[in-house]
Amino acid sequence: MKKIPVLFVLILCLAADYCYGQLEPGSGTAYCSHKHTSLKNPVTHENVQFSGYDVSYLRFSLHIDPAIDYVSGSVFTLFEVTGDLSDGLKMELSVDLTVDSVKSQGNLIPFIQSGEYSLSLQLPGSPEIGSMQEVEVFYRGIPVSGAGFGSVGREEHNGIPAMWTLSEPYGCRDWWPGKNDLTDKADSVDIIVHSPELYRTASNGVLVSDEVIDGIRTCHWKHRYPIVPYLIAIAVTNYEVYSDIAYPGGIPVEILNYVYPEDKADLMPRTRQTVPVMELFSEMFTPYPFLKEKYGHAQFGWGGGMEHQTMSFMGRFDFEIIAHELAHQWFGDMITLNSWKDIWLNEGFATYLAGMSYEHLFDGYYWPFWKSQNISYVTSEPDGSVYVDDTTNVSRIFSGRLSYSKGALLLHMLRWICGDEAFFTACRNYLEDPRLKYGFAGTSDLKEHLEAASGIELTEFFNDWYYGQGYPMYNIICNQVGTGDYEVEIRQTQSHASVSFFEMPVPVLFSGSGQDTTIVFQLEFNAQKFRIYPEFEIESVKFDPEQWLISGPSVDTLFRKTELAGLYPNPSRDYIRVMAGDVQPEDIVLTDYTGREIRAGITMSGPVARIDVSGLSAGWYLIRLRTASEPKVLKFIRQ
Repeated sequence: MKKIPVLFVLILCLAADYCYGQLEPGSGTAYCSHKHTSLKNPVTHENVQFSGYDVSYLRFSLHIDPAIDYVSGSVFTLFEVTGDLSDGLKMELSVDLTVDSVKSQGNLIPFIQSGEYSLSLQLPGSPEIGSMQEVEVFYRGIPVSGAGFGSVGREEHNGIPAMWTLSEPYGCRDWWPGKNDLTDKADSVDIIVHSPELYRTASNGVLVSDEVIDGIRTCHWKHRYPIVPYLIAIAVTNYEVYSDIAYPGGIPVEILNYVYPEDKADLMPRTRQTVPVMELFSEMFTPYPFLKEKYGHAQFGWGGGMEHQTMSFMGRFDFEIIAHELAHQWFGDMITLNSWKDIWLNEGFATYLAGMSYEHLFDGYYWPFWKSQNISYVTSEPDGSVYVDDTTNVSRIFSGRLSYSKGALLLHMLRWICGDEAFFTACRNYLEDPRLKYGFAGTSDLKEHLEAASGIELTEFFNDWYYGQGYPMYNIICNQVGTGDYEVEIRQTQSHASVSFFEMPVPVLFSGSGQDTTIVFQLEFNAQKFRIYPEFEIESVKFDPEQWLISGPSVDTLFRKTELAGLYPNPSRDYIRVMAGDVQPEDIVLTDYTGREIRAGITMSGPVARIDVSGLSAGWYLIRLRTASEPKVLKFIRQ
């Protein structure tokens, strides 16, 4: 995957309260989309969706020493029976991990571990639908290492070992047994990790205890919001801990940072960048979704970031990556995609919100850079849809060009089409929808809210831009046809045959005589022509000046200025000279204001005609010029 070219700018301090670290417009896509490049064992099949039960609560109790490639412990699951479990309760767990025993209601129960990931638990009796049941799986082993993607990652920093998990999209099964799909969220989770005293564990939710007994440190994290399995995570090393505080809507929220000791001095000013961004997102959309707990960062040894719920794991602390992972707390964590086919609902939104951080902060300086950079990235290849048609291909799911940049620009164009008020209203309604909030959503859910807020039917847009491949390229031709009268022709070609035409509102900037105006043309077919009447003489034409549209690099504009027909002097007592423009008229007719023809002496000299008006009464008159292209009508006054 190509990386987006990035602009490196060091911003030392933009305000008294916040010191900004290194800025890399595009880093949110360039690094966060490359999870798959760290995967040693590529996934060739997606996880199975299990039915028959709904997870209510999870409790992890794990023994981890980052210096040893080994984990042991148990995962307790409390669940409601929703279907027939006579063939066993199905979970997933890698065969690299050994299940020692399984208990239900305190009693050992049979289990079968087979295939690559299959774990089947045989519950006693025939659990009734609606009843609450529990199982606890005890297991141990060496998890498959995906270098930080798909399972468990390890590294040494300053001679100290570190271990972390990164489960998106299918890696939960590589380190814990559970229902690892996109159909169910646990209502609450407790995560208890025992490790040597040197190490601290970072995880989801609130740290309720950190105790050391006989050289073993036990960290207990409690999370009381619904959470999808791939967002549950732990990271263990000799962290140093400090906090920043944000005030979204005036409510204090702790930003808890777990960082490597040797990097703390460098990272403290960078993590403070989270404060204005959290306050911005809370104002633009809805309050931070996990107000009762915290937000945080845990440093880990991978080059990007991962939006684990309430604590993002961070390999870099660039401004855009911080904004990107924070944005996921709304889009991806509180509301999670219901299929990996719709990954743009996570990554497109996070990429776009990071871009809007540039729009609203730094005096908007980096916003144009962000837009042009993403447009160039998307149009660097002629094909590709936002919709993911192969969810077994992890590199396709996390395509930086399609799922991240094109997904973000899809939202940018929807904002353009719907208007700011409707777009942001729709996003807030989507986030607050009780059917979706702290649950799952698909593209159709977002489309429904956008249509309701804007009153615009968006089916054609989604067919072209979400399911279709490629993008349009435009050619703008502006011809002057009279004084203050211009014809604009817009031609469109497509980069991919899957879309025959992109119906879009196309903005064009016209400038001249120290004035300018942007006119939006509703383009419905190719080579469509429009007449415009600006109140100044046009000298230049610019396509899409604010960069609202995805368009190919061959966008072209052509302006042709015609030598205009004119009259002199006007008003007149004796004669009128008619300058017919750059072509000689075939015929000249003088009429009164009702259109009645009047005989008058007319002499021609090239494109200039002299008309004797001395015998006319005072008043308004018309001169009609007939040319090979089109007739022109000029008015004059006889004094």
